[in-house]
Amino acid sequence: MALSTPPREAASQVMASPQRLLLRALLNGLDADVSRNDGAAAYRYQTRIRLIALHFETNPLISDALERLLGASSQWLATNVAERYDAGKQVLELIERTTGLL
Repeated sequence: MALSTPPREAASQVMASPQRLLLRALLNGLDADVSRNDGAAAYRYQTRIRLIALHFETNPLISDALERLLGASSQWLATNVAERYDAGKQVLELIERTTGLL
């Protein structure tokens, strides 16, 4: 018995867009850098996330989550390295929430 292929509509709902896949990869990178307390690398990921966030302006849930995440990560970067623990926890929580929306 041959399996039928799903209609295009169903296939498009199953597959994530390239922007969502890229955003997920960038969020994973930012998560790792915040966990390692690597400000320079986290700044690079934050910059890339800020650029791709423009693709999600029509999705208010993701757009708002990214706005909160970018604000928190900016605050984390501005915090003295020795005092980043609490700000880092907040960034990691926001990354998890944003990833859950994807």
